[in-house]
Amino acid sequence: MARVIKWFALGVVAVVALVVLLAVAIILLVDPNDYRDDIGRIVEEQTGQELVIEGDIRLSFFPWLGLDLGRTRLENREGFGDDPFVSIESAGIAVKLMPLLRREVELDTVRLDGLRANLIVNEDGDANWDLDLPGDDEVAPDEPTVAVDDDDVDAEPGQLPVTIGTIQGVRITNLHVNYEDWQTGARHQAGPVNLSLGELLLDEDVSLDADWVASLDDDTRVEGSLEGLLQASSDFQRFGASFTNLQVLAFAEGLPEDGLELEMSAVFDADLEQDTARLSDFVARVAGLRLDAAADITALTADPRVEGTFGIPETDLRRVLERMEIELPEMADDDALRRFSLDGSFTALGDRADITELAIRLDDTRLNGTASITDFATQAVRFDFHGDRFDADRYLPPGTGDEGAGAATVGEAGDEDAEAAEIPLEPLRDLNLEGRFRLDELRVAGFDVTDIGINVSAADGLIRIHPLVARLYQGEYQGDIRLDATGDVLRVSANERLSGVQAQPIVTQFLGRDLLRGRGGFRLQAETAGLDPMAMLRELVGEMELDFADGAVVGLNLAQMTRNATARLQGQSAQEPEERTTDFTNLRALLRIDRGTIRNERLSVQSPLFRVDGGGEANIFEQTVDYALTVNLVGTLEGQDGASLDNLRRVPIPLRFSGSLLSPDINLDLQAALTAQQRERLREGEEAVRERAREEEERARERARQEEERARERLQEEREQREGEVRDRARDQLRRLLD
Repeated sequence: MARVIKWFALGVVAVVALVVLLAVAIILLVDPNDYRDDIGRIVEEQTGQELVIEGDIRLSFFPWLGLDLGRTRLENREGFGDDPFVSIESAGIAVKLMPLLRREVELDTVRLDGLRANLIVNEDGDANWDLDLPGDDEVAPDEPTVAVDDDDVDAEPGQLPVTIGTIQGVRITNLHVNYEDWQTGARHQAGPVNLSLGELLLDEDVSLDADWVASLDDDTRVEGSLEGLLQASSDFQRFGASFTNLQVLAFAEGLPEDGLELEMSAVFDADLEQDTARLSDFVARVAGLRLDAAADITALTADPRVEGTFGIPETDLRRVLERMEIELPEMADDDALRRFSLDGSFTALGDRADITELAIRLDDTRLNGTASITDFATQAVRFDFHGDRFDADRYLPPGTGDEGAGAATVGEAGDEDAEAAEIPLEPLRDLNLEGRFRLDELRVAGFDVTDIGINVSAADGLIRIHPLVARLYQGEYQGDIRLDATGDVLRVSANERLSGVQAQPIVTQFLGRDLLRGRGGFRLQAETAGLDPMAMLRELVGEMELDFADGAVVGLNLAQMTRNATARLQGQSAQEPEERTTDFTNLRALLRIDRGTIRNERLSVQSPLFRVDGGGEANIFEQTVDYALTVNLVGTLEGQDGASLDNLRRVPIPLRFSGSLLSPDINLDLQAALTAQQRERLREGEEAVRERAREEEERARERARQEEERARERLQEEREQREGEVRDRARDQLRRLLD
């Protein structure tokens, strides 16, 4: 855009220079109209573009030597369309004749009307204002050189041979500039633009008046006007500008139908000798919002350093937004956004800018801190903010902070047809920031959180919030959240831990019922992906571990349920429990989260009376539950008649939760447990009979083995006895034979 402004300015200067050259030609020539063709030929030789002077060139001689130029146009080069590059309806310049004799120049008002410039970038990326002009040191071969006799010039070296006296003013009317980029389809227009400068005198104020209309593409239009004063010192070392009344009226989609008006005033002074500048008394007003600013600039022409302050006095922000016709969502507090103010200081040097001593107030919240853009090229942002307290529920829809609102919101996420705002990914991809945010107190969705600390880093579409710490309900929270916006959807992973927290206020606030008491915490690892919060909640998968101690399950009196079940089996009436709670010494659970379904793979509840184990699942979108648990009596429990129920020890009692998540049907099936116990006892009796039979059979086999062993021993004894008798008779016979 800077190149456009540069070449547009050059175009205007060229036209004015052409007018001045023609004025000089008037002095030398009798009828400049005779030289139209020669002028056009020279321009075409120098620029390659045809100059067409359609109107007359008129002269005036006394007391003003003047020139009026009629309709003139400079055609575009080939490849940039049929419309002229630059055209004017008329231009005029006049110099007072008598002061010229004293080598003084006194100009009448310079007039330029109907200037129209068509700036085009074609399909090849070439711009029609990039003219291939000969260098300043080039001299056309046929152009005669003019020798200047130094004796004819009394001026000192470096000074003009004439003195510039007064210029009555400059008036530019009906200026139009059209810009087209054929590659992108962009089309911008400015016009009509009118500019008027009063008498141009050095060391004196020069009045400035301007008005304009501009259109950006087809959906934005800006109308404006400006009144001010300009000043330049005679040595051109000091310049000043005072804009007393700048008014801009903008029309665009999203703005009020009758436009959004901006009013601004400012004073700007520059001292080239000191190489400094100052902006003071800057005031901008829009829709009832006022911005004040001031700045000092040093090293103006070298490496500028800007230091300043800015502020927005306390205002009713809700009224400002209403004037801008920005529709606010319904909020719980009608007095929210009523008070807003801002103050700060800033420094800019080179490729960075720093905001220091920033103080923001929104209603009852105060925020202080610093922010920096450390590199304009990469938009690297660094920040450090601290706030005292913020009640988010004031700015959320009514009922957001009510008990049970959290569960209702989760239930709404199950409706896939529900509309939800899509999360824009491109701004997340462009983030390049690092910083921290601290907040003393926060209330959101009815929860009270304190000592919040958030560290954020983001680059290349990857965002990490870590460490994330807070305190709530006597416990501590630690989190590590990662966002990935590099793909087609936003991916989020979380690793969170909550310890030492009181469960009752959290569960009561979220579910709207007092269901769980105790002190403990959870560990959560989860991930999801999507383009809106509801879709991401539906796609959530992960694992959670719960661990609470010395608490109670509310709404369930397991001991009384057992007594009542026993009484009904004995034909007695049941009694209402004095308190519907079941105390526990420890509660542990492992939960698997799978797109709205929570599966409890391991639930263990321990108390002096019971051990409860089992599992089940719940659907948080449909808000249903189905749990099958087993209760084992481990302590001494008395029935309604005071008798001990120790006979139920080690008897697994089925406990079933089903139906609504918040109001489930609870069934303790003692009869099934006793029937199972009887089957177990029968099985144990049958096993005892079989065991006795096995023992008798074993004893019979042992007796038979012993009888057999004794029989073998008797046979062995008889055999040994007979063998002894035979040996004795043989010895007797042998002895008789020897005798």
